[in-house]
Amino acid sequence: MPMINIRDLTFGYDGSDITLFSDVNVTIDTTWKLALAGRNGRGKTTFFKLLKGELDHAGTITGVPPVIEFPMDELPDAEEWRVRKELNLMGADPDIMWRPQETLSGGERTKLMLAYLFAEDGIYPLIDEPTNHLDRQGREAVASYLASKEGFILISHDRVFLDRCTDHTLVITRSGIELVNATFSTWWENNEQRQESELARNNQIKKEMASIDAAMKKNAQWSSKAEASKSRNNPQGSEDHFRRAFEAKKASKLMSLSKNLEHRNERKLEEKQSLLKDLEREQTLKIFGSSHHDKKPIILKDVTVMRDGGVVASGINLVVEQGQKISLEGPNGCGKSTLIKYLTGADESITADGDIHIAKGLKISYVGQDTSVLEGCIYDIADERGCDKTQFSTILVKMGFTKEMLYRDVDALSLGQKKFVMLALSLCERADVYLWDEPLNYIDVYMRKEIERLIKNSDVTMLFVEHDRAFVENVADERVEMG
Repeated sequence: MPMINIRDLTFGYDGSDITLFSDVNVTIDTTWKLALAGRNGRGKTTFFKLLKGELDHAGTITGVPPVIEFPMDELPDAEEWRVRKELNLMGADPDIMWRPQETLSGGERTKLMLAYLFAEDGIYPLIDEPTNHLDRQGREAVASYLASKEGFILISHDRVFLDRCTDHTLVITRSGIELVNATFSTWWENNEQRQESELARNNQIKKEMASIDAAMKKNAQWSSKAEASKSRNNPQGSEDHFRRAFEAKKASKLMSLSKNLEHRNERKLEEKQSLLKDLEREQTLKIFGSSHHDKKPIILKDVTVMRDGGVVASGINLVVEQGQKISLEGPNGCGKSTLIKYLTGADESITADGDIHIAKGLKISYVGQDTSVLEGCIYDIADERGCDKTQFSTILVKMGFTKEMLYRDVDALSLGQKKFVMLALSLCERADVYLWDEPLNYIDVYMRKEIERLIKNSDVTMLFVEHDRAFVENVADERVEMG
């Protein structure tokens, strides 16, 4: 397989004042299992388009083999036996290749597309977030499958998944591109240590700058006094000519010394300013839940959940105590989402039987998978939900929104951006219990780490469904298995 050589790459979209890539130079071995990482909006998907030759740019990109991108609108041509072989390697039923696409689950479609992707020789796969529709077991199966392959670039926000199936990492940062011969988590740990060191250095430089600024102000006062002394000691018509000349010369020397010190300090300030690092870290998110008088607001014993009279899940036992973060787990289709919707009380088609205790007056904040519930202008939605606009907009800006986007109708947003709005609304609500159903879809690793820190360090009560294993392991106090 050839080497991809990128030289002096510079690119920014027309009409935008943001340059995504500036004088980038990097060489990629196409046999690597390469993770492509970076914050949302930094240009990961754009990088794929540049490799595919879809965008005009400055600089050169050479050595790119024939590429195909996941997900694709149409399945490519491939021999049946090859596709069946790839499906078997993923532990998927090979017969799904003959079923109508609309009858397949999201996970089945993902596996089928990947099977076609790798069923062809000489094709370089560009894989953009294959985990969105995969449950925990599905992610493990696909990660093992990709780990057995070589020669692809993978975008994913699931840290454990990335580490399982990649051996090199290309990270798009504020200052450019970093390429390392290591997994993403190794890069992240090294970057965290570097950021801590640079943050301490920044703080020291800022202290030095404050000291220089204070010296400059003192010099300015000194210079003003010297000038005033010169004026006072040189009154018109004075008879003491020699004294006036001496004082004037002295004041002139003081003024010259002050100016030299001022120029020297200005140079020092410029030098210190140039040393400051443009760190990725920004102000942290905050969440403020409320505290219900019932210490165990939700208790379910041997509960059966039904939709339109049909049983979805049975034998459910769950106790939610104040301050707990509980991960609801199980394979796709076991009823996790249905149970969470039942607890919201918003879907009348979902009912339940059994020993059920849901505290009266319980304030619930819900983030579901369906973004179609959002309607109207983003800011108007925040008003309707009683959210603090400053906090709401701060969260969305951290998620990559521009201030102009906050006045858009949600119909103009992508599915990922709509999910950001739902998550921001929930973070702004003071609720007794937060019910989150796969909240991290489309959320980049940086923001996932921030939300993880936020929930872990808070005393909010939360019941959630999430297939990101690292998030679950770091946040959940308890894990409840269904199905």
